[in-house]
Amino acid sequence: LFAAPPEKDFEWSEQAIEGCSRFLQRVYRLVARHAEWLSTASTLSVSSTNLDLASPKEKALLRKAHQVLRRVSHDFESRWHFNSATALLMELVNEIHAQEPIDDGVRPEIAREVFDLLILMLAPMVPHLAEELWEMLGHKDTLAHARWPEFVPQLAAEDEVEIVVQIHGRVKSKITVESGLSEADLEKRVLSEPGV
Repeated sequence: LFAAPPEKDFEWSEQAIEGCSRFLQRVYRLVARHAEWLSTASTLSVSSTNLDLASPKEKALLRKAHQVLRRVSHDFESRWHFNSATALLMELVNEIHAQEPIDDGVRPEIAREVFDLLILMLAPMVPHLAEELWEMLGHKDTLAHARWPEFVPQLAAEDEVEIVVQIHGRVKSKITVESGLSEADLEKRVLSEPGV
């Protein structure tokens, strides 16, 4: 599923399966390392969490998890592109690794939601492994009965965005501004840039 969309022809390769196996082993080790700590955490949805109170690590993890959830849901519902969904899950796992140690600076309920989302998104592609990971996190119900999660736009939104300023088709500047900035404020910022 990672190598190509299901409707495309694909020539089998032993090397390609090794890469997928390494990724799944990495996910298993990641969940196993944190399973004891996370299995006692609250399973309440933190979707309504006030991001102003979240630590930078928590913001980064929640943002990445909900961005990936939004895109994976779209890939599953409309395009059936499991290969791009798998690549997105790899990005999420990389973000979790980048934020290690997770237990330092991340509340258990937030880490639990991120791991739960990862496992739920893995389930359509590797159901048996996902079921085992789900149980490792202390869930008593089977993963087959879990509902597909919904992403929260506020959690997926970036704090800042990069704006490229072009004049007559030529890039004159790139500025980073907070997301949600009004058009009038953005125009003032752009016009105050040297070279614009």
